[in-house]
Amino acid sequence: MKYFADTIIKPFIVERRYRKLCEIGASFGENTSELLKTNPSSLTIIDPCLDADLKENYRTNKNVVVHQGLSLEVVPKLTEQFDCVLIDGDHNWYTVFNELRLIEERGLLRDGGAIFLHDVSWPYGRRDMYYQVNTIPAEFIQPNAKKGIVRGESKLSDSGGINAEVNNALFEGGSRNGVLTAVEDFMNLHPCKYKYLSSYREVGLGLLFKGGSFGKLRMVKWLLRFKSVK
Repeated sequence: MKYFADTIIKPFIVERRYRKLCEIGASFGENTSELLKTNPSSLTIIDPCLDADLKENYRTNKNVVVHQGLSLEVVPKLTEQFDCVLIDGDHNWYTVFNELRLIEERGLLRDGGAIFLHDVSWPYGRRDMYYQVNTIPAEFIQPNAKKGIVRGESKLSDSGGINAEVNNALFEGGSRNGVLTAVEDFMNLHPCKYKYLSSYREVGLGLLFKGGSFGKLRMVKWLLRFKSVK
């Protein structure tokens, strides 16, 4: 998500005067450092902390709260309402769809707020990936293997490809498969509540804008910004 920080994410946060942020999936904290440059009044991080000790890293920053754990275990316990939520955790349909569902059902995003989503393009827009496959209910797990992904090929590669070190769905496409599919299924449940913008550069960035007043001219401005990302 750091790829989009300077061109889209930080400018959008500043323009909308978002002050209360939530980041789901921070990994080493590279994007977190960029978010802190917008001077938020609070930044809530949700991450299992498998890559870095985020609690220790942000121990001295009074505006940062780190919840160590899986998003679908932590989000149901949150009561604070946010201006902006950034989702870049487990890249599979079950996790992303339910993250969005819980945010909506619990009213964790204020009217006029936004949700940024990473990985809405290839390779995980239409293909599940599981960091910890045993944390997903069996009925929502696509057949998968630790094999690489090749652009333009639905089937996993027996040799070569990218991300062969993680569990990837054997095939691309179909129902309940991939991050973008999760976003679309969520929007189908709320057809008039959210506006959606996206860039398919890098691995893709999506933006769900909730209600409020966006305005046609501003919509066009940000649509062009998304399309112009290099």
